[in-house]
Amino acid sequence: MNSKILALILIGITLIAFLFIAIFVLVIPSQKRTVTSEVSNIEAIFKEGKYQEVIMLSEAFVKKRSRSKSIPDVYYYLAMSKQKLDDIDGAMKIWENIIKKYPKSKNVPEAYYYIGYEQEISQNFDKALENYTIITNKYPDTPIVAGATLGMGRLYEMKGQDSEAISAYQNVIERFPDSEFVVEAEQRLGNIALANFIEENSKSYTVERGESLVTIAKKFNTTPQLITKINNLSGASINVGQTIKVIDGSNLNIFIDLSKNKLYLKSNDKVIKSYYVCSGKKETPTPTGDYKVTEKMVDPTWFSGIETGNKGKIPGGDPRNELGTRWIGFKPTFGIHGTIFPESIGKSESHGCVRMHNAEVEELYDMVVTGTPIKIEN
Repeated sequence: MNSKILALILIGITLIAFLFIAIFVLVIPSQKRTVTSEVSNIEAIFKEGKYQEVIMLSEAFVKKRSRSKSIPDVYYYLAMSKQKLDDIDGAMKIWENIIKKYPKSKNVPEAYYYIGYEQEISQNFDKALENYTIITNKYPDTPIVAGATLGMGRLYEMKGQDSEAISAYQNVIERFPDSEFVVEAEQRLGNIALANFIEENSKSYTVERGESLVTIAKKFNTTPQLITKINNLSGASINVGQTIKVIDGSNLNIFIDLSKNKLYLKSNDKVIKSYYVCSGKKETPTPTGDYKVTEKMVDPTWFSGIETGNKGKIPGGDPRNELGTRWIGFKPTFGIHGTIFPESIGKSESHGCVRMHNAEVEELYDMVVTGTPIKIEN
């Protein structure tokens, strides 16, 4: 082989080597950047709530880049978008696909969670519990464990296993204090505690001549509404000699911690149930100190002021009425009430009053009477 041929061979080998280097240095990274950009774009569009567009882009990505390592991430946004648009069957197929084809993907725990949650909604409780348990056992350090534990608590509660449910809810609150699932865990834990308090503190009472729910309620420092509720009465009518359950509400009190925007219903010093509230903003703070319930109203009239647009007198039940469905006054112009702004709960945005979700202020309203102590601290 002469030197010219050898030189040509060496040049050819060098060119091929440079070609491979160019592919690895320029082409492949460029493709990776393109894939990353496409996935980021899908994520951004999902966060904007454009779910139909996410579905279109995700399906195109899967078809075009079927071997990409980013497929599980794209499947995640595809499944979530289908859920948002109520295509539950379509979403479930994708979640199952993630578990089957990409068992090492970081999205697998959430796939198990959403499958379990849908099974819970569909009342396939055993399968739901099975999927929640897989998450807590196999993926104990992933954020979605909080949701799975909460789901297990709901299932235990439904089966009447209150001690297991309480343990699950406490686990969520203690292990995942910043989780989105904490609020529901606290609410459910409070519901059980309130039901237990009522059951443990109720006693039988025989109705005497001339008595009504109102007079009996006053005798035991409770409310006619609570007596009606715990006895499953259909109306206010009761008969002489009838045996009913009553609760002595003398030890009930309210504590409000403005630093946490939480209200606590207590029996003496023991917390029965806590509620998230909205307190006054910096310019119009909620007053601190010791007070008592001074008045109670159902569907209160709202006399709006200049600071709220000077809307005038807004009757109870009007969708513009910012007091919601109940008023529990404790100081002139200040009270605990419902709201038409549920998104404000947990924040400090009111004009000084304490806002609650309507359903929760209705529950509190039935528990307390005029004279119930209220302590507010910051």
